[in-house]
Amino acid sequence: MHFVSGGAFQGKRKWVCDYYQLNEKVWYRWCDGYKGDYFFPEEKMENVVVFEGMEALIWRLPDREHWAMFFQSWHQWEQNKPGRNVVWIGCDITQGIVPLTEEERDWRDVTGWCYQELTSRCNRVDRLWCGLAERIK
Repeated sequence: MHFVSGGAFQGKRKWVCDYYQLNEKVWYRWCDGYKGDYFFPEEKMENVVVFEGMEALIWRLPDREHWAMFFQSWHQWEQNKPGRNVVWIGCDITQGIVPLTEEERDWRDVTGWCYQELTSRCNRVDRLWCGLAERIK
């Protein structure tokens, strides 16, 4: 698994498309978390699955146990067959500024926990800034 993070509008989507050469010739599935699009793995499906907008998905369901199970199911799916890749794209939210409302603070906390969970499971982690990737793991 591969986790890509960085601030909003820093080129994460374009970088992932370029890095994995995602085009009409590559069989992949893109899930838009900003629209609430996500699903659990199935045995017969695309070899590359990208989840963009993890922070938005977590906002809709800020439940650590749910996301731990979700990440584990995708990790297992990827491990079951060589050539599979799951890519997670998540924005760095609030830039260290503590949100005012309790709901936003809870979201930030769960999102941070989820990102830590992802980085522990992923083989590769990159941070993007101005379209430039810095490999962290």
